[in-house]
Amino acid sequence: MAHGIADEDPTKKEIIDSPKVIDQKLEQLADWIRNAKHFIVFTGQCSIPDFRSSINTILPTGPGVWELRDHPGVKRSPTAFTVNMTKAIPSATHMALVELARQNLLQFVVSQNIDGLHLRSGLPSTLIAELHGNSNLEVCKKCQTKCLRDYRTRTAVKAHDHQTTRKCSKCRSTLYDSIINFGESLPKQELEASFEHARKADVCLVLGSSLRVTPAADIPQMVGKRGGKLIIG
Repeated sequence: MAHGIADEDPTKKEIIDSPKVIDQKLEQLADWIRNAKHFIVFTGQCSIPDFRSSINTILPTGPGVWELRDHPGVKRSPTAFTVNMTKAIPSATHMALVELARQNLLQFVVSQNIDGLHLRSGLPSTLIAELHGNSNLEVCKKCQTKCLRDYRTRTAVKAHDHQTTRKCSKCRSTLYDSIINFGESLPKQELEASFEHARKADVCLVLGSSLRVTPAADIPQMVGKRGGKLIIG
């Protein structure tokens, strides 16, 4: 995990390319996407403070939550650009992925986020696996009904208590939030779908993730190990 790695560790070094190099790399990426047989995207942080960005990060959101925890004397800069999850809206990147899906260039998205912004952007639910759940989604364990709300569904205080105060409209059973907390297993269906698409993918783009937490990090790595193109942004 990132919070257990020294700040001088080379794997935590962030590299900034010149505008010219960035343009060249974007042209190459666009060409790979156009010619891909099965293109998938693995997404993480987007303007909402994350857990693992290093103390010296260049990200406008500043260091991750765990990094701040491990460095008690460091505080997030008051000028850091952060967005409260309840007020976050889909970004230009979210909308670009929707357009790629509309053009049948994007086959699947694997997300580590719980903000629900991919679904709010218009990405079909059949094209995404939300590995850590969705803060706006609650489910019925009896009849498997899923209810997507326009508000955060979690009401429980204890970390591993997922019951909400609402009942299923179909069978009247208790509804549960879909958030995956630390120490809990990732949802089997979403994980299996993610690995299935990774086995098919010849191009995988990683956005906003440190790729330090398994088994989620194994998904894009599978593409690279199979000889596919793995792009980490």
